[in-house]
Amino acid sequence: MNLGATHAAPLLTRLRAHPQGWISGQSLCADLHCSRNAIWKQVEVLRRFGYTIEARPRLGYCLTGAPEAPIPGEVESRLTTRVLGRELAWLPSVDSTNRWLAEKADHGAREGLVVTADTQTAGRGRLDRLWHSPPALNLYLSILLRPAVPLDRAASLSLLLGLALRRAIRALAPELDPRLKWPNDIWIQGRKVCGILCDMRAEPDRIHHVVAGIGLNVNTTAGDFPEKLRPTATSLRLAAGRSFLRAGVLATLLNELEPAYQEWSAHGLAPFLDELNKADLLKGRLVTLTQGTHLLASRANGIAPDGALLLQTPAGITSVYSGDVSIRSISGLRN
Repeated sequence: MNLGATHAAPLLTRLRAHPQGWISGQSLCADLHCSRNAIWKQVEVLRRFGYTIEARPRLGYCLTGAPEAPIPGEVESRLTTRVLGRELAWLPSVDSTNRWLAEKADHGAREGLVVTADTQTAGRGRLDRLWHSPPALNLYLSILLRPAVPLDRAASLSLLLGLALRRAIRALAPELDPRLKWPNDIWIQGRKVCGILCDMRAEPDRIHHVVAGIGLNVNTTAGDFPEKLRPTATSLRLAAGRSFLRAGVLATLLNELEPAYQEWSAHGLAPFLDELNKADLLKGRLVTLTQGTHLLASRANGIAPDGALLLQTPAGITSVYSGDVSIRSISGLRN
């Protein structure tokens, strides 16, 4: 479902008010102030996006099934937010949700617009790495943010997003313990489950927008991953031993993110430091930092209030703001 298909939302609301029950076409016409032909067209729209709607003479319509995909009608009913996700686009396929949303941002789209796709043909992570995006299994989404904060604060936004994702995963699967790998990954049980990519457009004195892209492996099985990713990648389904409703996962994420984003906008990362350091996958571990052709082997020593990674080196504590960090102490794997 895309933004243009949301005209069927009032019909969906009325069908939902009669779970497993029938509502007559006449009643729908009266409630929605439209013709029977218009009702039928909206029913067909909903069916195309995965809703099962029965129609019978003299009985009317009955909603008997809903799609698993994170389409607007399924996400919005679960939201407690005021801004994030209240405008939501769902695309069957797109090259990159970040690219799609950046174009909308450049044309004045409002903060809080979210786009999610069933699959990406050119999804990417940090350092332009490809993001594996099989259809109908995971969440590939981007969120438009327009933070009125100092430019140097934006560097810590990916950590805030990671924290909101961690909270969402724990709300959905309390038995799991997601950990944050600086600056933008989430790992579960020693394997990567999520990546975050923030693309910013700014001037020296202001941020125009940030497009926050998230790729979260939700229902992927081991066989769905390319062979080279199987030793290092996981999903919520693999970790928890059960499948998850993607619409519910997305709504939970947005519900967790909005208050955290408001707090971060007002006070920066400081209110979250204790939680971040408890969830820090790197803290105390031997790591290798790669910056271009330069390699630095050291021990991670936590996260600073400005979002920097703290490394213990022979010369003392060093703050790092960019680079690729490889872990050297998780089953011999490096990522």
